[in-house]
Amino acid sequence: MEPSAIADRLVDRPYAFVLTNSADRVHVVSLRPQVSADTLVFADIGRSTTADVERNPRVTVVWPGSTGSGEHDAYSLIADGRGEIRAGQLVVVIENAVLHRPA
Repeated sequence: MEPSAIADRLVDRPYAFVLTNSADRVHVVSLRPQVSADTLVFADIGRSTTADVERNPRVTVVWPGSTGSGEHDAYSLIADGRGEIRAGQLVVVIENAVLHRPA
């Protein structure tokens, strides 16, 4: 999926799980992004997310499937990108994304 098409898939997906990592663990938080083309902005990030992104800018974002009636609404949306902390917010530029069907 084109990263710029993500916004079209988020109508019934108000939050996302943001995965960051440090040298010894993966950190997961649930946040509500602002979406603009291929860029996500997350406010209200914590110290662990900030520290992880400053050490390793690779970020994965997962939106669970929704209960909508569209053909792919039950699919999870998974996106990988590069994160940066700007003015206390996490800004992620998506590099690739995929819809993943439930098993």
